Amino acid sequence: MKIKKIVKIGLIAGLTGILIAAGSVYYVFNKPHRNVEKEKPAFVLDASEFIQEFNQDENASYEKYGDQVIQVKGEVVDVSRTGNEISLVLDDEFDGISCALDSVAVVKDSKMLESLGVGDIVTVKGKCDGKDMIMGIVLTRCWIIAENL
Repeated sequence: MKIKKIVKIGLIAGLTGILIAAGSVYYVFNKPHRNVEKEKPAFVLDASEFIQEFNQDENASYEKYGDQVIQVKGEVVDVSRTGNEISLVLDDEFDGISCALDSVAVVKDSKMLESLGVGDIVTVKGKCDGKDMIMGIVLTRCWIIAENL
């Protein structure tokens, strides 16, 4: 009698665990993406001051800006187009801000992006992923929110 009760409790606990795990996996994989376009920026900066702050103390800057939506204004020094992907480098080609545009932004703003070039002053909003030794400061899911073309 006791063995049947232990087996029954074990099966119920096992099935409950499986249901909780399945629900967790479903939630994680179906969680909506962060909408950077509509999110209010946590910080609004000039590109040169943003770069300077990261160059002074990278760890402290990442603690402050990491995974935050940042709005920066700066001069485009490089535009890279690969298929449907567009990325910009602001302020300094070797130690600047690398901005990977959101794929929806590329589609929505395709006409404006065709005329975008080196020397243009733009304001970009994106999620800060920190600093990379090769790419400089990395912003992803970027949107151009204002330009002076």
